[in-house]
Amino acid sequence: MPEARKKGQFTFRAAAVLFILSAIGEILFIVSEIPLFGEIRGGVVAGIYHVIYFALFAALGAGLWKGEKWAYSLVFVTTALETLDLLQFLFFPNTMKAYEESVLNQLSMIESELQAAGVDTALALQAILQTVQITCVVVMLCWWGFALYTYLRRDYFKSA
Repeated sequence: MPEARKKGQFTFRAAAVLFILSAIGEILFIVSEIPLFGEIRGGVVAGIYHVIYFALFAALGAGLWKGEKWAYSLVFVTTALETLDLLQFLFFPNTMKAYEESVLNQLSMIESELQAAGVDTALALQAILQTVQITCVVVMLCWWGFALYTYLRRDYFKSA
């Protein structure tokens, strides 16, 4: 007789697939710059950052799929790290300014197209920054919602 499904299995396995996809994304974009501690950083620092998140997401994917006990704890560790990462982006003194300069540089490359479409660059910049800030808050809330769900479905995870 097949083993009965545990409550939360579909959700955790779906999350596992998404975490594996996120891990792959971290490797695909390993050379992408990141906003970190007041600067937009690239090179080795960005590479290390992406490798750390690759490891966290890959481990979460594997652990959630199997319902490993250690994955339960890893959800909370990763939630805390993601929260700190997002908070440093939003509130570290120069991080948002550095990000704003980066976006402005990118907008300057398409300034003529924006003007032809009747879009003010300053307004576009403000809209982008506001959207990024709101997205950070929503992502943080999603992480904490997932952590709460994990806590409520802790019986899914295997005993030691």
